[in-house]
Amino acid sequence: MLKPLRRTASRLLIAAVFMWPLTWQVTQAAAWDLKEASKPYSGQTIRMVGEALPPLEALKKMAPEFEKQTGIHVEVEMYEHSEAVNKVQLDLNSHRGRYDVIIQPHRELGKFATNNHLVEIAKMMADPALRDPSFEPEKQLYQTAWHEISWYDGKEYGFPFTVLNMFMWYRSDLLADPKEQAGFKAKYGYDLAPAKDWKQYRDIAEWFYRPDQGFYGTALQGKRHEALWYEWLNFLYSFGGDVLDVKSGSACGPVIVNSPKAVASLEYYKSLLQFSPPDSLNYFWDDVMALMQQAKVAELIMWNDATYAVSVDTTASTVVGKVGFDLVPQGEGGKIGQVEGWTYLIPIYSKNPQAAFLFVQWMMGYDRQLEQHLNGGASGRPDVYASAEVQKLPYAKASMEANEHAVPKATLPQSAEMTDILVRELSSYLAGEKEAQAALDTAATDISTLLGSCAPMTYPAR
Repeated sequence: MLKPLRRTASRLLIAAVFMWPLTWQVTQAAAWDLKEASKPYSGQTIRMVGEALPPLEALKKMAPEFEKQTGIHVEVEMYEHSEAVNKVQLDLNSHRGRYDVIIQPHRELGKFATNNHLVEIAKMMADPALRDPSFEPEKQLYQTAWHEISWYDGKEYGFPFTVLNMFMWYRSDLLADPKEQAGFKAKYGYDLAPAKDWKQYRDIAEWFYRPDQGFYGTALQGKRHEALWYEWLNFLYSFGGDVLDVKSGSACGPVIVNSPKAVASLEYYKSLLQFSPPDSLNYFWDDVMALMQQAKVAELIMWNDATYAVSVDTTASTVVGKVGFDLVPQGEGGKIGQVEGWTYLIPIYSKNPQAAFLFVQWMMGYDRQLEQHLNGGASGRPDVYASAEVQKLPYAKASMEANEHAVPKATLPQSAEMTDILVRELSSYLAGEKEAQAALDTAATDISTLLGSCAPMTYPAR
């Protein structure tokens, strides 16, 4: 009987040895506690800044719970998109350190990183006193989105505040109306349904264009503003075009924004103005969102983080339960979406970087991500999208599918200038000052000059 007992003891010893790392990890995870980790920083105030939209409003409502647990006070400043970007740029350039957390569009990341304005978040993640072992971004986040939105040149600078994309909004109640269906089919020869291609999109816009009733087929974001560039990119990608011929947002490569496909996309885009409100050249995203909320437009292209304000918030929207969501119509480029997002970043000038990290890490937890998503956010966690509550949201499927087909955009240090160039030239075309080819030729020339030898023009200006 001794030999079997020895064998059993040996097996138990071997099992214990192999189980030790797992046991140690579980013990470590259980040992880390937010309240204990935050004690050295209790009483500090962290100030953050971002865009005034539902995701940040949801964060602000959750912040008191973090304050209760940690004693760290959180102040949140909310501004319109451009103002939020400009305030951060001024603060970073002055080195004042007003902000401990900046929530910024990822197109700004290359400029911030190359100017050494940011804390490399990996250094804080490596600190066992700060790192919550249960937070595993390499497993819990959409990896492509995280790397495009929050990394630059192989370095990790933050985590996604929102993983954004744009898709089609349409009045599902009108498309299902028997009278509208009969009239539409009599005129166009096919069934009225959410547009799958750009011909159908144009036909639907034309059919519902009823200015005498204060109702419009579509609404463009034609103001000289970043919104114009963002909206047109959907058309550019869908038509098979792009700005640069690259595979990653941080890469520099040939300029192709004046290709025949790009020109065709811009000409089609402008053709929709005839079915839009007369003041469309003064509209940006807030304006077209309000049109849908007020039941004044049949279809448009808009952001996923604004869908809550249209399809859920009954205090602001008159069309709750009457709006459907789908991918942008397909062209030669097939199914497309945009890689876009705002990311949590900590400036090196922050006076309270550890407290800031603890708050960001806390916000990335499943429970907070779920609550934020249900209140207008756009989480970077697949497990949040998989939850039964999120799946009930009318826009969940469209948002997930757009993420799957997303096209990266530039995060180069010059990306802001590239955007400015395109906004200027797109605006000049919409205003009738230039033809589409001439506007995009100028944009291509200026972008190539801006980026230098890494970005030759594939299509010479005519």
